[in-house]
Amino acid sequence: MKQALIALLILAAPAFADEEKPVATQAAEAATPYVEAFSKSVSRTLAEVMAGGKGPMAEGARANLKMQDQREREANRGTRKSMKECIKPGSVIDDDVKECIEGLREKTW
Repeated sequence: MKQALIALLILAAPAFADEEKPVATQAAEAATPYVEAFSKSVSRTLAEVMAGGKGPMAEGARANLKMQDQREREANRGTRKSMKECIKPGSVIDDDVKECIEGLREKTW
């Protein structure tokens, strides 16, 4: 990871030369998305390890993972649909139908 960041800074140095900001600031701004993605990955991995255990910490980690998954699905949701478009055969309405209406799941039934 460290070598990749150094390589990124070296390759991007000519582009930074024309900017008014200090090179260190520009480098930090360029690296920010990668650092945030790495941090998110490490955080999720630690939560998954903790969720595999027992007790209140494991329960909290499982709840945290569930909330993260929900936020990610909501961020990537499709268009909302009507109940008529999502309802299951036999007029069955369940969690799948609710998620379809909210745009969180495609209709596969």
